[in-house]
Amino acid sequence: MGNLSLPTEEKETPAAAKTKNNNNRKNVKTRTCSMRVAMLAKRNVREATENVLESMPKPTQAVDTALVRGPKWSTWSRYKTAVDQEKVLKFASEILELKYERSIMEIDDRWSSAYGELEFDSVKFPDVKAMVDDLHLKGFKVTLWVTPFVTEGTRAYKEGVKNGYFVKSKVLTPGHSKAGFFSWWQPTPVVAIDLTNKDAREWFLNGLKSLQTRYGIDGFKFDAGEPCFLPKEFETKVPMKHPSEYTKLWSTEIAKTFELCEVRSGHHSTNSGVWTRIGDTFSSWTTSNGLRSLIPHLLTSSIVGYPLCLPDMIGGNAYAGGPSKELFVRWAQANCFMPAMQFSIPPWEFGKDVSEATNKILKTRLKLIDLIEDLSIKSSKTLQPICKPLWWLAPEDSNTFDINDQFCLGDDIVVAPVVYDKQRRREVYLPKGEWKEFDGEKIFSGGQWIEGGYEAGIYDIPAFVRVI
Repeated sequence: MGNLSLPTEEKETPAAAKTKNNNNRKNVKTRTCSMRVAMLAKRNVREATENVLESMPKPTQAVDTALVRGPKWSTWSRYKTAVDQEKVLKFASEILELKYERSIMEIDDRWSSAYGELEFDSVKFPDVKAMVDDLHLKGFKVTLWVTPFVTEGTRAYKEGVKNGYFVKSKVLTPGHSKAGFFSWWQPTPVVAIDLTNKDAREWFLNGLKSLQTRYGIDGFKFDAGEPCFLPKEFETKVPMKHPSEYTKLWSTEIAKTFELCEVRSGHHSTNSGVWTRIGDTFSSWTTSNGLRSLIPHLLTSSIVGYPLCLPDMIGGNAYAGGPSKELFVRWAQANCFMPAMQFSIPPWEFGKDVSEATNKILKTRLKLIDLIEDLSIKSSKTLQPICKPLWWLAPEDSNTFDINDQFCLGDDIVVAPVVYDKQRRREVYLPKGEWKEFDGEKIFSGGQWIEGGYEAGIYDIPAFVRVI
């Protein structure tokens, strides 16, 4: 523990203020503040990271590996809020007819009659049970998108207000005319379920379980949960020491209840053992939330205790226009070696060439499934990363420290995806050892950069398997 000295402005008495005015100077005094600083002395960054991971709470339940064994298909990027029963069944039929691998069909935003109503829109989804049964017959598990938000005027809102189930506030959030309401990414103002209130949690969970009982829903995509989506100067039934405790409750008290689920945020919730999705990405090549942000996000999640990382939809969310053919293919290639894959923009919509390229990528994925499943089960117990930075394999090799466009799958595969438009050759660094091309026979010595770079045609994924 050390002491930190901070210059602070002393509160002025009237006499001091008069002196200040007369002399035009500040009365500044140095105050000593104490701050606890814990230093972790280890030989290298890998040992330090492993030490921290060992200290974190571990999951108490086995992970559902359905997301590993086949790609997840989401309605979001393709249909946005215009999703309905006919489109979902058409989507599933196309996947089946074109012989794509599958695991989950996730029905995203606006399947419900209103935000917060845990009931299907009967106009858009006239026969939910028949739809879910059909999807099950086609080999899909079915999940629904949910948030902790409720809109005014709904049955859920009236019941929640009556029973005190929502986060309160005595002041107005800017732009809103009623206390407790706030803005989010959709234009409809909402209130938030008070997750510190046990009765409110049970009310919400009972609604979700009812969907499972009545329709056969297999699980849920738990969106939001961050404290930025709460009203100004919020008040909860049980006071929170920190706003991020709301995020922890969303993961550990709500999402963790279901075997098949995913969240997009976490806070002291490494013991939840749920899939953690990287946030919405843009359909671009950039490091600013585009393809080049994918690997840094994956690795950050992996080394801070959330190894069950679900990359966002291949090709991005198409908010400002969809991806090019090349961006889509390169995105799928990068995602192939990651813990899970999810599609929403259909590969076949780009034409035969992209569809064939995607099928080739999924065939490569099939070779990895057993390994990724084993690593996922292990990591769900130990928090050890599934995908690792290069320095994990060579923690004292300074060349590996700032490489942010390569990663390792386990300890014996190095992946160097192409993340720049029109690039056909890229630099690749291999840790010490002997490495063979994943889909070839050429051998490379590690502990150095591949001389002249590595050729990577549009259908090639630069990946290497340890020989020695």
